[in-house]
Amino acid sequence: MHKKWLYRLILSYLPILFAVVFCLIILFFLTLNEAMERQTAQANGVYAENVLQIVDTTLRNLETTTIKSLLLDEKVGSYFERPGKLDPYQDYGVAEVLLDFMSPLPMIDSVYLYRAADGKVLMQHFASRLPDFGDRSFIKTAMGNAPSYTWSGIRDLQLFSGEDQPKSVISLVEQVPYFSGEQGLIVINVRKESLQTLIQDMNMANTEICLKDAGGIAFAGADTCSDPQVQDRAVSRMSPYTGWTIKVGMARAEAFSLLSAFSNIWAILGFAAVVGGIAAMTYVSHRNYRPIEQVMSRIYRFGEDRAFGWKPQSKEGDEFAFIGHALESLIEQTNSYEKQQAEGILHRRNQLFKELLENSGQMSADNWSREAERIGMDGEFAGAVVGIAEIDFYEAFASGYSARDQALFKFTLRSVIQEISEKEGVSLWTEWIGPVRLGLLFRRSADEDAADITEKTLIIAESARSWVKQHLKFTATFGISGPAAGLSGLSGAYRQALGALDRKITVGPGRVYAAPAGPLPPAEGMDVLVQAIGAVPQLYRLGNTEWKPLIERIFELLAGGNYSKEDIVRLLRLLETGLSREMQELPPEMKGIWNNGRLRGIPHSPESFEWIEELHGELVSSLEEMEEALSSLRMNREQYTLANKVREYIGCNYADPDFSLTHVADSFAMNTKTVSRIFKEEIGENFVDYLARLRMEEAKRLLTGTSEPVQSIAERVGYLYPMSFIRVFKKLEGITPGEYRKAQGIPLHGGDSEGDGES
Repeated sequence: MHKKWLYRLILSYLPILFAVVFCLIILFFLTLNEAMERQTAQANGVYAENVLQIVDTTLRNLETTTIKSLLLDEKVGSYFERPGKLDPYQDYGVAEVLLDFMSPLPMIDSVYLYRAADGKVLMQHFASRLPDFGDRSFIKTAMGNAPSYTWSGIRDLQLFSGEDQPKSVISLVEQVPYFSGEQGLIVINVRKESLQTLIQDMNMANTEICLKDAGGIAFAGADTCSDPQVQDRAVSRMSPYTGWTIKVGMARAEAFSLLSAFSNIWAILGFAAVVGGIAAMTYVSHRNYRPIEQVMSRIYRFGEDRAFGWKPQSKEGDEFAFIGHALESLIEQTNSYEKQQAEGILHRRNQLFKELLENSGQMSADNWSREAERIGMDGEFAGAVVGIAEIDFYEAFASGYSARDQALFKFTLRSVIQEISEKEGVSLWTEWIGPVRLGLLFRRSADEDAADITEKTLIIAESARSWVKQHLKFTATFGISGPAAGLSGLSGAYRQALGALDRKITVGPGRVYAAPAGPLPPAEGMDVLVQAIGAVPQLYRLGNTEWKPLIERIFELLAGGNYSKEDIVRLLRLLETGLSREMQELPPEMKGIWNNGRLRGIPHSPESFEWIEELHGELVSSLEEMEEALSSLRMNREQYTLANKVREYIGCNYADPDFSLTHVADSFAMNTKTVSRIFKEEIGENFVDYLARLRMEEAKRLLTGTSEPVQSIAERVGYLYPMSFIRVFKKLEGITPGEYRKAQGIPLHGGDSEGDGES
């Protein structure tokens, strides 16, 4: 046998040797470089503090000069103390003070005084009112909020509306009086270029400075602030006086310093280490090769004598090819056999689990014993409690994690529940019965009490729910059934667990729900729900804010009742239809806002939501968004204002029997056709229909809240003749006033009978 393996062994060690040596050399230079960087950072830190101290000193001196020359000046103080008085001579004197203040300070671009009492702004050359002043937004911000620092950040200054380009300045704001600022402001605007020049004058060779204001905007040394290499090496210091940050870094690396560090001694030592390593590996390889050669020769002869399905073609072939092929074949056959066995058992366990829950009445005790033995389970089964663990918001869970991460999370959930059950001494069988649901079968032995196993099951579910919420990035909801006796009761317990899990729709996810002892009561409040759903669209169309409490009431009833997902979808789709129908009565431009908007929170199928609170927030926010747009448009329409006044006028005079459209037109000095058209366009309802509906609403209130006879109520809502009132009431409500009062459970008055009240 040739020494092919020997040469391969030697050559395989060489890259490792060179890699290790190279890493050691790199490590040496990195250590050296790190030491240099630390020294550079310390020097830059001292330099940054000195530069920042000079900048702060310059600005403090300017602030001190401002206080002495302006804030304490009698003419300036007199200017703030005489608001509303026109005295050009005194204003000229104040302007002279400003000019004298600016002349020795070339850094200053402009100075102005703002008097809060009358909104007057005075500069060295002109005076203005706040609405006409170009820098009014800055004044409003300074007056509205107490600044955290005396100096502002870099900002654009435009004193006149006609200026072509704004100037970049840093502003000093002094309040008048000094501590309260109730009289106004003194604003000193310093040129950005002045600070840039100051920084450049202090800049050293190979050093870059970047000065940023409190908002993070660079305004001195800005050409280097965008260089990521400089920023990564920079040392940062912040001024407690201005809130500005200065960064100092080295512009270029000193290549010669690294080159000079690599001395001839290191080169010689490195070369000697490489040569010595090669010699050592060659010696070790020769020493260890002989026993390896003997072992490989025996394996080779064994392969020639045995028919394993492969033989080396010549002795010059790869020594390990034969043994590698044999081992791979053996491992593949073993893994394939074990995988087939495991998949068959796991699949049968899952199928048997589903059969027990869905068709448990069709499986006898003998069949169960045989199947349990086949899948390696204990066949004892006196009773059980069925549970379901459901991953909440599964769509977000599936889209947020890869298939591998999802499988890991599901494995974790299953393992946690299993481990908690073992600690509680409860036998648990778990199988995934869907992509989102894990079935739980808490088995009870013959000597265990059904009440005890149910109580333990709830403890296990609550512990697992709490652990998942605390340690994983999702939550799970548990539905737990009551105790089931034997195999035949499993399907009923499974339906109980499903029913308990459905409570998540109204109560919320991330909880444990136990099945009630008896059947759930039927959903209540359906009539109230339908009535509220019918009232919301009309109130929303009229711009009446009472629609919001009604929406809240609708969701309270949905959460409090035993409504299925199908019921919730049907009711909210009814609300959507009513809103769409009502909003088509609006003027074209307002109808366009509705048609172009997007009504969220209306589910299209029971599978599109898990909890009604998901729908609640989306629906209310989308309605509020469109309401804001509609209100803005309404406020800009004179017709809407007029229609609202007419509606208020109707609300005050609807009980007048002589009240009519002509009466309204005369009161507003308009034509009846014009009033009718405007009212219809803006309110979305004819005058006559609106008046009748308003009267009937008041009539219903009186019918249910008082014991007055129908004739008296008719007169109180504007009808001289009871027959006219009864006819209109029946047309709008579908029943007579007497029938309405009777339907509300109110005893009839003597004048409410069909003969007295409606003949």
